Parts: sequence; structure tokens; C-alpha cells
Amino acid sequence: MSKKKVLIIGGGYAGIAAANRLSRKNSEVEITLITAEPIFREKIRNHQVIAGTNGKNFQIRNLLNPKVSLIIQRVEKIFPQDNKVLLNDGTYFEYDYLGYTAGMRAGDPGTKGINYFSVASFQDSERLRKELANHPDAKVTVLGGGLSGIEVATELAENYPSAQITLLDSDKIGKNFSSNAVLYMKEVLKNLKVNLIEGERGELLLEDKIKTSSGTQVPHDYCVISAGLVASDLGKNSGLGSNKIGQIYLNEYMQVPEYSNIIGAGDGIKVSGEEYSYLRMACATALPMGIYLGERISNLLGKKSAIGQKPFQLAYVGRCVSLGRKEGLFQFLNYDDSPKEKFWTRRLGAIVKELICKFTVFSFKAEKYFDFYSIPQPKEKLLVKQNERLVTAEK
Repeated sequence: MSKKKVLIIGGGYAGIAAANRLSRKNSEVEITLITAEPIFREKIRNHQVIAGTNGKNFQIRNLLNPKVSLIIQRVEKIFPQDNKVLLNDGTYFEYDYLGYTAGMRAGDPGTKGINYFSVASFQDSERLRKELANHPDAKVTVLGGGLSGIEVATELAENYPSAQITLLDSDKIGKNFSSNAVLYMKEVLKNLKVNLIEGERGELLLEDKIKTSSGTQVPHDYCVISAGLVASDLGKNSGLGSNKIGQIYLNEYMQVPEYSNIIGAGDGIKVSGEEYSYLRMACATALPMGIYLGERISNLLGKKSAIGQKPFQLAYVGRCVSLGRKEGLFQFLNYDDSPKEKFWTRRLGAIVKELICKFTVFSFKAEKYFDFYSIPQPKEKLLVKQNERLVTAEK
């Protein structure tokens, strides 16, 4: 009896985690991971790459279980009806099960100016680092006040004190943090002399400035875009159902409804259903999704999995943001990503943030040998459902 072929597209957080977990679950399966580059780069450290404070790279081969085959190619198209994919060298690769972890990419900033850089791109991050090394007093606008935007602004302000850093967001920063945590972040930004502009949308991106929705002109030498990220267009271009930013739709078992042998994970997917609306694009989501992907395929292959036989569930525990090398913030969360009142700051917050970053890569290495990562479960959510069942039974 021939072994089933499992193909995993993408060598990011979800793809590597899925391959390693599955490799130990079923000996009667051939696992191949296909990715465009042989290097795994920690995107969660791109702000450090820009500032020249750090940038860790790892050979993907060294992060994978030896049972997993690695192919360095770009997948051009998926043919779900035929269970095969087209690679950039013109060859086809057939599969029985497909793990879709294609991830995300930078969106179109609306300009082709060379002074624009995406924090989602390692190449852009490295290019901007070189520019700033020669122009340490530059005007830099960071467009987008999410976690990545805050990290870029504070990292640059700390390491380039002569630069003029502006953080521009169409809303308020720290939307998923408690009010006191937001006050702390703003205090750090103020101390680092970052010019914070909230509630103004960047509507016209010009080579040397941004015109906002209120008519304000924000001049810059360089602009870092940390907003407008979109998913890989591979799934969409292959005819899989997707949303407006290219994420392919999955059911609660992380499977494509029309093609149940395609299971997804990571930033490039969207789980249907209001109960999953809180899931966000982050390595805190991609890693547990990758573990579930491996367990789900194992279960579909006949190896009973306590995790893979149930719908996907995830409880967020916390979110962290670095505020330079000396400051950080860790926000405790409810399962649905809403903030609790408790949070850690200053040096403790920075240490926790760094430990979490290291934990992701350590998880890959540990998963080569044993089940290391445990998916946090939404206990509050389960308790609510149990209470609802009790009320219904009483009626």
C-alpha cells in the first residue's frame, strides 16, 4: 500500500509547526514542505532589522523533522480538482492532502516611490536599515499604529535620536489594550519624542509626504508601511473562495468546504463563523493553527487525534509589544482577544516579549521530537456553552 502524500505550502510559523507535528503522528505518510526560500526569518523581528538591533535567520531544513522533505520552489497555482500544484520550474507536484499556509504579504501602498518600505518585507526592512545608516537624522513616517507600527516607531526613535519619527494612524493606537496600557504606550512614545498623529487617514501617499484625510501634510524622507497587509494571492488565483484581502475561507475544521483535503492555517486563511471573528493575523494564531493542521490531517488519515477530531478552538492569553530594547508591554487577555486590566510594563514587559519571540523558534525545534506546544483552549467560552446547555435542559 503506497503512502499518502501530504504537501504543505509555506515555510512560516504555521507550515513548519504543521510539518513537524504531523511527521511524528503517522509513519505511513510522505510529507513535503514547499517554500520559496530556504531561510526562515522571524517577521516579528522586522522592526529590529530596520533599526539594526537584531535580525535572526534560521535554515528551514534545520527546523524540520528529518522525515519531512523540503523543496525550495515557489508554487504558482493550485489545481484542487486534480490534487496537484504547479511549481515555478514548470513541474507539477501531486498530493493527497494539502496544507495551505501561504501567509501574507505587503499590500499595494498606492505609490511606486522608492521611499516607501513595508514592515512585512525582510528585503524592505534590510533596505531601509542601510538607508538610515547613511541618514541617521532622516524624517521617518510610520503609517499604521498597530503592534508593528508601534514597535518600528519606538525602535527607530531609541536608536536614531537625531531622526524625526512620526507615527500616523487612522484610528487610535492600542485598540486591543486596556486604557491604562494605552496611556503607558503613549508615555513611552512621548519620552522617545515620537510625533503621534491619531484619527487621520493617509489618503494620498506622495514621494516625500503623506496627505491625510483632514488635509494635513506629513513630510518624510522615508515611510514605513505597517498597515494594509494582505494574504498571498495563491489561493484566490487558484479559484479557492476568499475574502477581500485574499484569505481563503475555511470551515471550523480548518478545511476548504469544497475541497476537504485542503486544510489551512496561518495569516492566509479565514475561518467562517462569527465565533471565529476574533482570530487575528499573528504568530500567536499561526503557530497553534499549524499544530491543529498537523493533528487534523493525522485524524483524517485514520490516526485518531483528540485535537484533530474536534473543531479548531483557540484562546488568546496575552499580546506583547516591544517599545525599544529597554521597554515593553505584556497585556493579559480574555480568550477572545479582549484586554483584561492586568498588564506588565517596562523591563519586565521587554523580557517577556523577548522570551515569547524565542519561544516560537524553540517550539519548532522541540516539535521535531515530541508534542511540545499545547493549544490554549477558551475555558470561558466553554463554560458559557455549558451554562447555556444547562438552561436549555432545565426548560
